[in-house]
Amino acid sequence: MRNAEGFVVGILVGAVGALLLAPASGAETRQELRKAMDKGRERFYNLESLAEERIAVLIDEIQEKTARLMDAGGDLMESKREDLLEAIQVAKRALADERDILTRSTRARREVLLEEEENI
Repeated sequence: MRNAEGFVVGILVGAVGALLLAPASGAETRQELRKAMDKGRERFYNLESLAEERIAVLIDEIQEKTARLMDAGGDLMESKREDLLEAIQVAKRALADERDILTRSTRARREVLLEEEENI
């Protein structure tokens, strides 16, 4: 924006300077001023259009990168969820194995105790 403001101020200063130093008649000077203002206005609109195009491109890039990040985050989250489910399954199997060992151990102790009672 500072470039556009500077440009407009430059046009105005140039126009005032042209008025003060112009050897031409008032009608010719006004015509030259109109031409200069039209050129300045056209350049300003061109700069505005260029800025709008650049902003649109940047917005598109931001949206695209955001979508890619969201997809990557979703993939990562799904991967971690699968890892967690697998870890839970492993833990369940280990718990079941430990329960079986404990059950067998308890049965074996009962059998030993029963045998000892029978021997007494």
